[in-house]
Amino acid sequence: MKRIVPILAYTAAALTIVAVILSPFVLMGWFVRGVAALGLRTDPVYSGGEAAYAIPKSGYRIIVNRPVVPKSLLRAGPTFVQIAWEPASALPARIGDEVDVDHDGRPDLVARFAVPRDRTAQLQADVTSLSPRVASMRGIARQSFTSAIVRVGDRIVLRVPLADLKRPMGP
Repeated sequence: MKRIVPILAYTAAALTIVAVILSPFVLMGWFVRGVAALGLRTDPVYSGGEAAYAIPKSGYRIIVNRPVVPKSLLRAGPTFVQIAWEPASALPARIGDEVDVDHDGRPDLVARFAVPRDRTAQLQADVTSLSPRVASMRGIARQSFTSAIVRVGDRIVLRVPLADLKRPMGP
């Protein structure tokens, strides 16, 4: 009996350690399904909003998202629209595309930027306004949530501030 008690104690301790090591793997599926069932979504200020439509180009496409109106608590800035060029690996060395941000059939801006092959290189864009919805801007880099150009994976994402006009935007 004196020999059995330590063996049972060590066995119980070893099984406890195995259970502690394996429990995150077993419980992760339940946790992920539970969080997904809550319907939580990333705030559009961070995600750039939902894609509204795509503009096909030769070898790449431009994704125009719905305008994002930042919540007043975030103090993120004015309404903006996020535009993405993808795949970045297929883009020409220089981009100069007209983009219709409100999907009314008329271009609202011209975005110009260089596409360096070095994925870590700093990007810089110029936006020329073609409508009162957008202000012309030079040298957009990573200023804020509402005016920035960055490479995200195999996409180049440009955020452009919009004028606060009374009529709604979007398709």
